[in-house]
Amino acid sequence: MSINKSIRLLSFASTFLLVSTGSVSARLVRHWSYQELLDKSDLVAIATPRATNDTEEHINLPGLAAQRVVGVETEFAVSVVLKGDKALKKFSLHHYRAEGAMVVRNGPTLVSFAPGEKTFIAFLVREADGRYAPTVGQVHPGMQGIHVLGGAGK
Repeated sequence: MSINKSIRLLSFASTFLLVSTGSVSARLVRHWSYQELLDKSDLVAIATPRATNDTEEHINLPGLAAQRVVGVETEFAVSVVLKGDKALKKFSLHHYRAEGAMVVRNGPTLVSFAPGEKTFIAFLVREADGRYAPTVGQVHPGMQGIHVLGGAGK
């Protein structure tokens, strides 16, 4: 291949890459190790969602104010407690869902639950009102704080 052809090919490839890539935006997301999750959690449980209901909360998501959210409470039936009160049979998880269809670009990784459909391992902290919230916070609980374990629940 001649040098002129090589230069033209390199020039074309470079131009194509510059034109074909759009602007990219990203936010840093903290990665939690399982040991950190365990250490920082008040409750670590394997549980199945039983009921989910919206609350009266309609707010901007704490930690990501551009995302408007609705508060949600999901009641879980506990299969086993790995950390926390071993006698616990159920708990209420406080989390959020996007308000309407508006999800901001580069937005949160929220969680949602279908009652009885799957079993989860949840790393949680206790809130002042007795409910639990994801240890990793409310912006990205679906990435690290609450994990699907399998198919059908109990």
